[in-house]
Formats: sequence, structure tokens, C-alpha cells
Amino acid sequence: MIIKAFRFLNKLRKCGYDGIDVAINISVIQLLNPDFTSRLFELIEDMQVNPKNIIIEITESVFASDYDSINKTIGKLRDAGLRIAIDDFGTGYSSLARENELTVDCIKIDKRFIDKLIDADPNLAITSDIISMSHKLGHCTIAEGVEHESQLQYLKKHACDKIQGYLVSKPLDEKEALEFLERHHA
Repeated sequence: MIIKAFRFLNKLRKCGYDGIDVAINISVIQLLNPDFTSRLFELIEDMQVNPKNIIIEITESVFASDYDSINKTIGKLRDAGLRIAIDDFGTGYSSLARENELTVDCIKIDKRFIDKLIDADPNLAITSDIISMSHKLGHCTIAEGVEHESQLQYLKKHACDKIQGYLVSKPLDEKEALEFLERHHA
């Protein structure tokens, strides 16, 4: 999976899309492997990938494991220029104390919170509180599963940094992603 993502980054660069990032989901097993960072850095060097274009996504449930060891690994990754995102935020083992100690760059708000924006009274939705908390902790926010214009408007109103979901595009393979970029590059 990592090699495929790096190949795609190189393809993006060859097509003139140097500023596009690729997110890679990493499991707790990978993060806890003592050789993980050295092998990842080796691949980055061998494949000549810019680490600033790599986002490592980990689920917040990872932090129920060996928190200190994982945070140390995350620190090494960030020191090398990679960015770290907590995926599916709000569904796992988070606590405000732990969130404050995380050395991550972004919080990805789980789709369940975004789905609730359709039926719930927007004034009662806690999604804005998650965005605010994330910003106060110095993290950017990404909303997962945005499918409706009303969700987008709510997220814009509450300063969510980025969105992903069917409102932007369905999941795309490499060829479709490059075609999408060509159509929307202007």
C-alpha cells in the first residue's frame, strides 16, 4: 500500500501536481513495529518522494495501545516532514487529556458527526465544538463523508479546514484521479 501511494505521488509530480498530498492509512501493528520508521524513511529516499506530500492517517483507537511509544514514532515522522492525521475522530478512545498531548497535525471528524448535520438542529450539533477544540489544540480539521450542500455550509460557517466525501467526488482510482485533476485544475 505504501509503495503504491509513493508511486502515485511520483506520477502526480510528473504530471505537474507537486502540491497534492496523499494520505496513507497505517495500522497500530505497523506503528508499533520497531523497524517501521526506518523502512518508511528508506522507501521515501529510494523512491525520491517529498515527505511533505505524505499524510499518515491513524485511527484514534491506536492510542489505547502503547501511547508513549506511538507518540514517539509520530514525533519521528513529523520531524522528517510527514504530517499525521487522526482518522475517524470521535469514535474511539479519545479523551481531552490525551488529545492535548498528541503530536498530530489534523483531526478527521468521523462521518457519523457529519451525517447528523442533515437531520439535527445545527445549533445542537457538537461538530462545531469538535472543530473548535481541534483548532484550539493547533490541529487542522477535515470532515469525512460530506455528501450534501447543507453539510458543507455548516462546516464552512464553523471554519472546518477541509472536507472529503461524495460532494467533492466518489473514491477514484489513479487514472480517474488524474482525469479529475485535469478537469478541475483551473
